[in-house]
Amino acid sequence: MTVKSGNILLLATIPLLMILVYMIETLVPEVVYYQISSPQLKRFFEDRLVVHLTDQHLVNFGWREEMTLSRVEEINPDLIIMTGDYLEAHTDIRDFERYINRLTAIATVIATPGNNDYCCMDTLVRVFAEAGVVFLKNQAVLLERPGDSLYLVGLEDNFLWKDDYFRAASSVPAGVGRIVLGHAPGIAEKIDPEGVELIMSGHLHGGQISLPLLGSSLSSNRICFCSTFYTGGLYEVNGITLLSNRGLGTSIVPIRFFARPEIAVLEFEN
Repeated sequence: MTVKSGNILLLATIPLLMILVYMIETLVPEVVYYQISSPQLKRFFEDRLVVHLTDQHLVNFGWREEMTLSRVEEINPDLIIMTGDYLEAHTDIRDFERYINRLTAIATVIATPGNNDYCCMDTLVRVFAEAGVVFLKNQAVLLERPGDSLYLVGLEDNFLWKDDYFRAASSVPAGVGRIVLGHAPGIAEKIDPEGVELIMSGHLHGGQISLPLLGSSLSSNRICFCSTFYTGGLYEVNGITLLSNRGLGTSIVPIRFFARPEIAVLEFEN
């Protein structure tokens, strides 16, 4: 091979590598297992699995959606929790219905809204109701097992200041354990930590595009309303464990880099 032909081969390879990176970083969900330390949650869930999905930003049913569903089916969780940004203004609702119906066939789904969803809230409420999703909007739902109970407190979107934790938790008896579902992780700095075992959120997409040395394209307090940028993973805020999920879809630009789509699987330990 001559130097010239080698250079041509290299130039031809670069676009293929870029396509491969795009496909893996943007379209292929990563299953991430989180060990949550909480004796109360361990007692309630025992060895049952909870899957957390967020920020689908579903427009059409494509490869990412099929891979997400296939992996969740393989995990076979006992509960699926979703924390907002399901839709775009131009979402194919029939594709979204197909996606949600596949999820509810796997396990009980409990969901809360995100800021994107207010474009089409009536449609979202209808689809969730028809699919049997428990949709919490500043409300709480009681989960019960023999001899034990746990509340899920689901907030309306806190990025748009529609959340009302005290209204949502008004039906929860004092001192009873609860998991709080809020779209943006900044909610962890805002709520009363009394009785809260875990907060689950999304919104920040893991930064969506993270460049070496330059950091995340979304590392601004203006999109978080929080003192710390909770990019993704587990944090401790005011003594509470916060899970900030990287989410599945994209916002503004259809690209992820060093912030792969995430399917979070929660396991509990003492």
